[in-house]
Amino acid sequence: MIAKLLINGLRFRLLKRRGKPHRLESLSLEVTHRCICRCDMCNIWKTPATVSDLDLTEWLAVLRSPALRHLKELDITGGEPFLRSDLGELIRQIAALQPDHFPALRTLSITTNALLTERVAHIVRESIGPLHARGIDMVLACGVDAVGKLHDRIRNYPGAWGHFEQTLSALNDIRDKHANLILGLKTTIVPLNVHELQRIAEFAAEHQLFTIISPCILTPNRFANLDKAKDLRFSPADIKKMIDFYKSPRFAWSGHREAMLGYLRTGKIVKPCTAGFNTLFARHNGEIFPCPVLAESLGNVRSQSLESLYRCTAANRFRQKVGAFAECSQCTEPGMERIAWPLEGFTLLGFLAERGGKDFRDLVRHMGLDKYL
Repeated sequence: MIAKLLINGLRFRLLKRRGKPHRLESLSLEVTHRCICRCDMCNIWKTPATVSDLDLTEWLAVLRSPALRHLKELDITGGEPFLRSDLGELIRQIAALQPDHFPALRTLSITTNALLTERVAHIVRESIGPLHARGIDMVLACGVDAVGKLHDRIRNYPGAWGHFEQTLSALNDIRDKHANLILGLKTTIVPLNVHELQRIAEFAAEHQLFTIISPCILTPNRFANLDKAKDLRFSPADIKKMIDFYKSPRFAWSGHREAMLGYLRTGKIVKPCTAGFNTLFARHNGEIFPCPVLAESLGNVRSQSLESLYRCTAANRFRQKVGAFAECSQCTEPGMERIAWPLEGFTLLGFLAERGGKDFRDLVRHMGLDKYL
C-alpha cells in the first residue's frame, strides 16, 4: 500500500505539471435540473423549464464513451433524479453496459431528497438485483438537513420529514434483503441547522446510516446560489458550534474532520484535489466540467465526445491550475476528497505515518477508498 501511494503521488505531480489526465475513475451525472424542493441553499430548481435535460439515448451515448473504461464510481444527482420517468431504465442500462464499457465499476451513487416514496422504492427494488449481479453497490445519499419540522423549513416543502421517514422505512426493508444497498444522509450545514448536527448524527447512528455533513458551498456553477451569500453567512457562534461538532466522536469521517476543522479555524481549506484528472461532472444539458464548483466548462457532449473533452487543451490548462483558483480555498465539497486522496497519494501516506495502520485501514474502509487502491 505504501508503495502504491508513493507511486501514485509521484505520478500525480508529474501529470499536474504537464496538465495531463490520469484515468477517468469517477463521473457525476446531473441527470435533471427539476426538483420538488426549494432549498434555502440551492437555486438549481430555478433553471427555466425550457432548458432541456439530456434524454436517455444521449446519456447512454455518454456512458458508452471509451474514456470510461476505468470507471469505478458513477454518481447520479440532480435536481431530483427520481423525477425522471426513465431513471429505472437508465440504471438497468448501466448494469447492462458494465461488462463491456466500464468493467471496474463498483459503486452507483444516487443523491435524492427521498420524498417520492413509491417511486424511489419501486426503482430501487427493481434495479438492486441487476446491480448486485454485476458486483455493483447502490449508495443512496438522502438529503436531510434536520430531524423533524426544521427539515421541512429548510427544504421549503411541507411534510418533507414525514415523506423521508416513509421512504427510509421502505428502503430499510429492501436493505434487509440486499447487502449491496447502502443508505446514508447528506446534510448541508446552513445557519438554520447548525445547532442540529449532533441530533442528525444520532439519528443516523440509530438507523445505521452513513453521514456526509459539510457546510454549504457558494458557487455560480453547481448550485447557482451566489445571491444567497448574505443569508448563508455563518456567525462566529455558528462556526464555534461546527468546530465543536467536528471535534466530537459523533462525526466519524476522519479525513473530512481534519479538513473542516482547519477551514473553520483559519477560513481557508487545505486539501488535495484531482478535479479533471480522474473525475468529471456532467450538467443536465450535457455541458462537461472538470469540477462541479468552478464554472470552467470544457464543452458539451451534444457536439463533442466525452473522450475529446477530457483530453482537450482547456482541460489541460485547468488541471495545471487545480488548487490555485480562488474558490479552491473555500471548497468544502466532501466527495472530492474521496476521489483525490488515493491518486494524490502523499496525504494518505501522511495519515498512515501519523495515525498508524489500524486507523488507516478504518479510514480506507469507512470512506470506500479501497476501490481506488
